[in-house]
Amino acid sequence: MFTNTSGFYRITTVLGLFFCTLLLIYCSSPDKKETTAQQEGVEKAKKDTPELADAMGQLQYYTHKYTLAVDAQNHELATFYFHEVRAAADGIKKNIPGYEGYDIARFMKLFLDPTIEPVETALANKNWEEVRAKTIEMVNSCNSCHNATSHGFVKVTPGFDNNPYNQDFSAPK
Repeated sequence: MFTNTSGFYRITTVLGLFFCTLLLIYCSSPDKKETTAQQEGVEKAKKDTPELADAMGQLQYYTHKYTLAVDAQNHELATFYFHEVRAAADGIKKNIPGYEGYDIARFMKLFLDPTIEPVETALANKNWEEVRAKTIEMVNSCNSCHNATSHGFVKVTPGFDNNPYNQDFSAPK
């Protein structure tokens, strides 16, 4: 058979190393299907994550309508829009808890949440001066959060006495 066993062992060793190397390369290279699925997952997550600016715009929209109802001392309408303010804020915390490296939910809990109950209490008591003052504090908390997240260039105002909507905010008589 083989008279030169050292040659046989050399060939066997080289072939064994070759196949082990191929196996190692094959097992360590990412599966194209897996990589594609990961990329698709990232793209889907980007599409499914609402744009923070849009969500904050909705919050600002309802806050503005709320302040116009406060200006008109329309308790029912102010209560309705303040409910929408809370829902928009809660939606942001739930659906966009983090964005571009910022912990949005945590910042909103730190800045906005402590201002909500005082507004609700003043609104429930129909203490319009207090409602107005607490609303200004609430809006200022938004600006404080913007400053804390390097977005201080976004300055919101309560929007009292500035009605760009085609809606009558006066209370029913």
